[in-house]
Amino acid sequence: MRVSNTAIGLLLIIFACAVLVHVQSFPKLDNDYPGPALFPSVLAVLFIFCGIGLIIQGIRKREKVLKFDLGTVTLTGWINIAFILGTVVCYILLAEYLGFLIFSFVILMILMKWLKVKILSSLVMSITVTLAIYLLFAKVLLVPLPWGLWGW
Repeated sequence: MRVSNTAIGLLLIIFACAVLVHVQSFPKLDNDYPGPALFPSVLAVLFIFCGIGLIIQGIRKREKVLKFDLGTVTLTGWINIAFILGTVVCYILLAEYLGFLIFSFVILMILMKWLKVKILSSLVMSITVTLAIYLLFAKVLLVPLPWGLWGW
């Protein structure tokens, strides 16, 4: 089954509007400082623009909203999807105990090796992505990330 860009764009806009409605309930900060609603609101507006772009692209190509093709995803593709979803579930269950830095690095290495990425590329990307996410969330946005058993 293939979903058209028009349908995906519409779903993206609906999701973004739901986020914008939900963030209105977030607490406001004093002195006109941006509050916790700022980041989700900015992302929601970007999602709306992306959704509009997808709708325009789908209309220009005159795509069908849904196109059914049972051979679209192979068995290997389904196994890859299940493996990736399994690692996400493992991360949710174990990150608090193992810590963000170590567990994110390990998960990314495992995922990239599963998807047959070269070892050097896997190593460089795992370190880079883990540190970039850590710096963005822990240092810039001040979001506490789990330290795990080691506590460092």
